[in-house]
Amino acid sequence: MSAALKIVDLVFPGEQDYLASIEHGINWPVVYLIHNDNEIYVGETTSAHTRYLQHADPKGRFFKERKRLKRIKIVFDDSFNKSAILDIEQNLIRLIEADSAIQKELGQAGGHTLQNKNAGQSYQHDYYNRAIYQKKVEEIWKKLFLSKLVANSYDSINNSDLFKYSPYTNLTAEQEMLCRDVIRHMMHCLSVGKPGTTIIKGVAGTGKSIVLINMIMTLLKSHYIKYDYDPEEDSDDDLDERYALHCEIERFLKLWKEKTGYDDLKIGFVVPMESIRSTFQMVFKYSSKSVKGMKVNMVIGPNKVVTKKGEREFDVVFVDEAHRLKRRLAMSGTEMGAFDKCCKKLGLNPKTANQLDFILKKTKYQVMVYDEHQTIKPTDITNYEFLDRLNGRNICEKVLKSQMRCNAGGEFTDYVEAVFNCLGPKRKTFSNYDIRLFNDPNEMIRQIVADDKKYGLCRALAGYSWEWVSSKEKVGVKRDGSPKYKKSKKTFRSITDLKKAGRDYDIVLEGKGYYWNLNSSQWILKSSPEEIGCVHTTQGYDLNRVGIIFGKEIDYNPKENRIEIDRKNFFDAKVKEGVDDAQLKAFIINAYKVMMMRGIKGCYLYACNQGLQDYLKRFFPLV
Repeated sequence: MSAALKIVDLVFPGEQDYLASIEHGINWPVVYLIHNDNEIYVGETTSAHTRYLQHADPKGRFFKERKRLKRIKIVFDDSFNKSAILDIEQNLIRLIEADSAIQKELGQAGGHTLQNKNAGQSYQHDYYNRAIYQKKVEEIWKKLFLSKLVANSYDSINNSDLFKYSPYTNLTAEQEMLCRDVIRHMMHCLSVGKPGTTIIKGVAGTGKSIVLINMIMTLLKSHYIKYDYDPEEDSDDDLDERYALHCEIERFLKLWKEKTGYDDLKIGFVVPMESIRSTFQMVFKYSSKSVKGMKVNMVIGPNKVVTKKGEREFDVVFVDEAHRLKRRLAMSGTEMGAFDKCCKKLGLNPKTANQLDFILKKTKYQVMVYDEHQTIKPTDITNYEFLDRLNGRNICEKVLKSQMRCNAGGEFTDYVEAVFNCLGPKRKTFSNYDIRLFNDPNEMIRQIVADDKKYGLCRALAGYSWEWVSSKEKVGVKRDGSPKYKKSKKTFRSITDLKKAGRDYDIVLEGKGYYWNLNSSQWILKSSPEEIGCVHTTQGYDLNRVGIIFGKEIDYNPKENRIEIDRKNFFDAKVKEGVDDAQLKAFIINAYKVMMMRGIKGCYLYACNQGLQDYLKRFFPLV
């Protein structure tokens, strides 16, 4: 740990004189935490002594909240500067919110409610030696963890979705500007009564979901936000911009009430994929403790925009992964029944309607994340349908370019696209990113298991080239000697339980058997690294390292220089239903690209077919 960094722990109030007597106590940038057992406030200042007095002043704007707090921890470091402390403050706010949420989720005692009203004061600047100061955050957190102010380790929080999707996430300048532009476009369209839509595009890992959540928080906080800063001390262009937007929202809501009778907007966060919807519901549930108005029932499926009779309709919806909105094709019976019921309510023809129609009919303004290259099923709305439905609306289109997830950056995404489009890209290496091609699939999975023990959140994924036989009960043998199965409703909690029940392995690789993922919802959070996941349980999630098994359904033809698909070796019946070979190929390749983009720190590859394995050797290092 750095010898320069230290944390001074004082009684609050009553020990302000100590700060006046020490080096850096009066005129030096610091980060501080004022707390009791249940509440906490995180701040930054260029004078610990002055800010201490401001918080302890009975006439101060926030004394009602601060007087409940009992101690203050002040972080001193000889290398601190204004940019660093703004960044560190933001990170600590986000970590503390996630720590408290995880404690509640795990049923642990403790946890702190944040008193911060403005969620920090700055967006994510790049500045000199920022990487060094990011390590300071980890160092500070370890000290807070040892002092038992917080309950979860730095690594465990960083691996949690409660942290990754926190509304307190520090936005980049690009993301912050996008949010402001979208909110202003939204207010304009609602004010003049025009149908308006924002489409946000960007490859996997550019932070699109975080941007949606931040916009929701910004709109909700406009009702009660107070900017806790001293204009004389904290001249901050970022805060000026944020405050200007806040004032615009206040004026808009005043006019909105005159126009509609409501003093707020009814907001929904639409998540088409059930597998990740529960994760966002959990995020909203625990964020509601510090963000008034953020409720778990805001997170809904697309059908829920069709409100019940007499219920207030949604004004604004934020739609994550809008390319996964559904049309009436290859649906399950339950899905089809719910879809048809919505169509009947809206007077739509079920054969030609889709869930985007529901959203456009029942909401006034939409902010939608959309990527046509992430469609992986025939149920997904087509690009033609998407564009056709938006024709004639007031459209604001935005693109996020900066890669936030993958350490290899946006170049890796472009490289993968070129490889699978058979464009013959020049071989590239990616610093700070662990990418390998394995000759032995079992060695790759052993590496994933080892990485999971070291880093957490490392999983193996595969294409749907094997039947899901572990979900069925073996009842005999067919004439050709292959096993005979029947459907089973029994569920299992672990691989051990599957083995005890005598369930066959789903996937056999070089003589070793594996099972498909046991859970479909939040599989990554609940699974063993020895399970193998599919694209349907991983889309939308982050992994530290991902291992991809290209199944027998995908190969490379060197004579034709093209990727080829074998329909017989693909076992996702719903994806195959009603689509030709060209469409199926596009879905399968998109699914593999989606899975490859899950890895933050690394991606491992193995292809069952030798042709594809040889092709991948041209572009990725073999181990």
